[in-house]
Formats: sequence, structure tokens, C-alpha cells
Amino acid sequence: MLMGVFRRFGVFVTVVLSVLASTLLLGASAAQAAPTPLGKQNWVVSVAGFTEAPGSNYLRLGYLVFDPSSNAVQHNFWTWSQRDYPVPVNSGDVYYCGQFTPGTNPRNNCAIKTAPGFTGDPNGHFTGTYAYNSTSGQVTITWTSSTINGSTTAVNLGETWAVSELHPGLGRMELVNDTYSITGGYAYGSNASLAVTSKAPMSTIRATKRSYVYEAHSWNNDKITTVARGSAGSFTVSPDWNACTDGSCLGYVQKNAGCDAASCCGKPGTAGYDACVQKLADSGDRRFYYLTGDLGGRRNSYEFWCECLSYDGCYLANSHVRPLLQVIDDSGAFQGWVGAEVSPDRSGTRVMDGEYYGAFAMVA
Repeated sequence: MLMGVFRRFGVFVTVVLSVLASTLLLGASAAQAAPTPLGKQNWVVSVAGFTEAPGSNYLRLGYLVFDPSSNAVQHNFWTWSQRDYPVPVNSGDVYYCGQFTPGTNPRNNCAIKTAPGFTGDPNGHFTGTYAYNSTSGQVTITWTSSTINGSTTAVNLGETWAVSELHPGLGRMELVNDTYSITGGYAYGSNASLAVTSKAPMSTIRATKRSYVYEAHSWNNDKITTVARGSAGSFTVSPDWNACTDGSCLGYVQKNAGCDAASCCGKPGTAGYDACVQKLADSGDRRFYYLTGDLGGRRNSYEFWCECLSYDGCYLANSHVRPLLQVIDDSGAFQGWVGAEVSPDRSGTRVMDGEYYGAFAMVA
């Protein structure tokens, strides 16, 4: 169930987990000598680097870990570049919901897609130092080493983030400025482990009707758009969502979804346009949503598409594809996600201008 802006557009490896988990063993005295932002060591983060012209846009989605013993920080992440044409792949999970009442279930037996590489370990790793000023409420990070796809280089990349407490046990950061090419980002952090043991199952996410407030820095049609937290609706998951038979995923069908006739039916006056618009109305103007938990670490993945794009089967072209990382607070409670939209044009002849990329968060 989506509101606001959503109506307008359609295992870590053991070594990495060991490194991340080691920060939790640091003592209180060291933390006082080099305080972490709001005292939170483990963060999930989504970062975008956008330009108005197509081709140079990129995203990072991953984990930030602050080490209070040495002012060191590390960032393990997945990264996608528009230039590389990051065509979505099957997540390994298939939406199957057994028997159901016709008209109430999202399209059954469809593979849930995610961004390429997200089914495996992060392909990027930064290391650097940080300084947190609790008076100004800002943390400055300087990355000094970058490893992408196994290739390591020395770098000097600066980032400044505004730090705030969303509610007790959960910190929030938003990008303020930088010294290189990123243009927006969001992070949420706590002292909960980043291991898969901290991850909320689909049954927990579905159990209670809850709205997750949307914020985003996105790109489409050569335009960069920033949506402030709470200004454009929310993403709601509830028991109204269907649970997959094996418990690995959820699905929902939204009626009167506001799917764009121009996307589904072509231009007015062309052959079949009027009949297509009528079918869109008669079918209930439905949009399908899939949410999979069948990935390691804090990973989920989310996909949605309008039925008018494919009445005869699973849609294989321009669905919206959004890898996610769960936000978990100090008490271990699930609070939402940070994510990245990675939706290149897969309609045949690629048109970059129409693609969707975004760094966003959906947090209660």
C-alpha cells in the first residue's frame, strides 16, 4: 500500500562480518575518547551521486561502522553506475502464495527481481577516519582507501553528515556536503549487530499495520528531485499483504493505483489507445508489489509494477527495482529500510532519460 510520491512513479562473507562485529567489543572508555555519532556504531546508508545529464549517475548502498578506539570508519557497500547499465536480476526468490481468491492476490509465481550483485557480497569497501562534533551535530568522514571490485586505490574523499536522534535508540544522518561527487544520502544507525541474526523476518514486518515515512534523493528525466522526510507520504505494510507460502516474501495489490495510461497505452489517437485505457479502468487500475526477505545480512529487496504493462504474465521489462537494508534500533526492533532504486530502461531500445535511480529511506 503506497501513498504520496509512490503514486507518482511507478551473506556478508564471514571475514567481513567478523570485522564489522569486532567494533561492538570496544570498551566504554575508548568510546569516550573518540565518540561515535550519538554513541551509535553500526549504520545502514544509501548515497547517490547525480548529475542532470544521463550517464554519470551512481549509487552506494551499504554499512557504515565507526570504531571509537581509533576514530576509524569503514564502509562496505554495493555500488551501481548508470553507465554500466545495471540490469536487474532474479533475487532467487519467487512470489508464490498458494491458493487465493481471484482478484485479491498479486501476480503469482513471479520471480522477484533485485539490482545486479545484491545477491552476493558487497563489491565496494572504503576505509578512513571520522570526527564527530556533538555540539554542532555533525560528523565529518574522510575516506583514504577505496576498494572496488578487488582494485584498491588511495583516495581523499570528504563527507559531512548532519546527525540527529529520530527516537531513543535510533540515530539518523543526512548528507550536508562533500568534496567529491555525491549529491544526497541517508543513514540510520544503532548498536544492533549488522549480522543476519539482527534481521527482522517477513512475518514480523507483516504482523502489524505500520507506515514507514519516505524521504528520497532521486533522478529521472534529467532531473534531480529531493523529497524531505514526511513531505510525500509513506510506505505501509500490514496483515493485508499476502505472505508467500514458504514465508520468504510478501505481496500486495493496490487498486486505483494511478498507473499512467501514457506508459501503458502509448499516445492518444494511436491504434488501440482507447481500448487500452478502458481496459485499465475495467481491470481496477492495479499495481503489484513484491518484498523479499530471502537474502543475507540486513538485506531485503522490493519490486513493483503496473498490471497494465503486462496482463498476460510476469512483467519482465521496466519494473521499479529497489534493494533495501533494514533499519534496526538499539532494542533490536525493526524500524524500516534505507534503499536504492536501480531501474534502467529494459524496453528494448534503451532510453537513459526515462530511467529511475534514487537513494531513499522508509523509516517509522
